[in-house]
Order: sequence, then C-alpha cells, then structure tokens
Amino acid sequence: MRRLTFLPVVLLLTLPVALAVLLCTTQDAWAAPAWGGNCLSCHAQMDPSPLVVTHHDFLADPNESATGAPDRGTLKVFYGFRGRTNRLQAQIAGLVPDDTYAVELTRLRYRGVVSNGTLAYFPDCSWPEWGEPAGYYTDPVISYVWGAGPTAFTFNLEVEPNAARDYYDLVLAVGGKFADDGSLFYGEEHFYLQVLIAGDLNNDGHNNTADVVLLAPALGGPDITTPPPGCNPLAFSRGDLDDDEDVDLADFAQFQTAFTRQ
Repeated sequence: MRRLTFLPVVLLLTLPVALAVLLCTTQDAWAAPAWGGNCLSCHAQMDPSPLVVTHHDFLADPNESATGAPDRGTLKVFYGFRGRTNRLQAQIAGLVPDDTYAVELTRLRYRGVVSNGTLAYFPDCSWPEWGEPAGYYTDPVISYVWGAGPTAFTFNLEVEPNAARDYYDLVLAVGGKFADDGSLFYGEEHFYLQVLIAGDLNNDGHNNTADVVLLAPALGGPDITTPPPGCNPLAFSRGDLDDDEDVDLADFAQFQTAFTRQ
C-alpha cells in the first residue's frame, strides 16, 4: 500500500497519528474536531490550494446513490486497514518566507458515502477545538513559519477493528497568514479513506482462498513497486500490508496471520 504522505521535513518525523501532531498525547476519539469547520474555510479560501494530498493508493469514484452523499467525482484514495495504523500524507508548496501556516485533517465524524458506515478510529493528537491558543488546526497548535517549518506531513490514523467497511470523504487542509500584507489564506483537498479488512484483496468482506489467488501474482518481491505482469493493480496495492510499496514475503507473512484469524 502506498502512503498518504505529509512527511514533516523537520526530522522527517512520521507524526504518530492515530492522527498525529508533533509531541502530542493520544486522546480519546471524542476529542476530534466535530465537523471539521473553521473560520478560514469560509473567509480565506485560496485557489489553487497550496496543499496537495500525496502517496495515495489509487483513484476511485464510489457510488453515493444509497446515502445521498455529495458526488465529488474521482478522488485520491488511501486504504485504512481495520485494526492498523494507516498513513495519510500531503505536501505544501507555494508560500514565501515568514508566511505562517498550520495543517488540519477533518471530517472524521462524517458517515461513509456508500453504505453510511461509521469510521471508528483512534486520534493521536490533542485535537483542540476551542480556547486559547485557537485550535482549528492539528499541526501545530498555533502555526509554523515558512522557511523554518515542515513542508510535508504524515498523519497516522489508527482504524479500529470494528470500523465499517466504506469510503469516507475526508479533507486535508492548510490555513494561515501571508507575511507581506497580513491577509489570511485557506486551501484543502478532499480524498477518500477506504476502510478494508487486511488481506481482503477483492474487498468482499473476507480473507479467504479467493484472496490467495489474487495475492500470488502480486508477489513481485522486495523493492518492486509496480504490479508484476498479469497482476491486478488493486490486488497489488491491497497486498502491500506492511506499507513499504512492494509485495513480498513480509506481506505474505502478514497475510497468513490475517487469514488464520478469520
């Protein structure tokens, strides 16, 4: 599975999320932003957005007809395996020295767009919603300064074992202030988190012999980051269970463990 990467340039830290902020303490799920709203999203939108979601697993346009969720067309998708920590990544560009900015991951409490599922998860940051300092954003609590702060971020979302299999419409956003005139800016990108069972390569809700058939041609070996000939591309991306962008014996070992637990 490829990673959604917000790789903080600062120490290249993977912010442990089950949704992380630098040096934050893990909180209960109720501490997450309720609906992902903030003032900048209405009053300071910037086009094009300085933030881009990166290292997604694939693209998808799920069918929202049963739920009435907004049809956003084809979006980037990250896999969220049940009971595992899953990386969501993004990159910021286009700011100038002394601009201030902060990053946010939102919409975690929205229902799934296909079957109205509920995303059960563990956040690993403080998720401040109100109070001082203002807490609309998760990394950092106040802001970074362009030229000194990170330009890439990794949020690690730990999906609980009972999370419903579905597509969840989430948003990675950046907001801040331009140094030259003091004006505010905001940019965002919607993407989907697809909750899956680890090893369920055909996404039928089971890890069984049908998945073994799909996994075999996906085993390209270490450092082979593209699907081998004859391999289903979705099976290849879903077979990368250790999240190192290839499918090898390490992934097969994890597949066996998941298989025997069914």
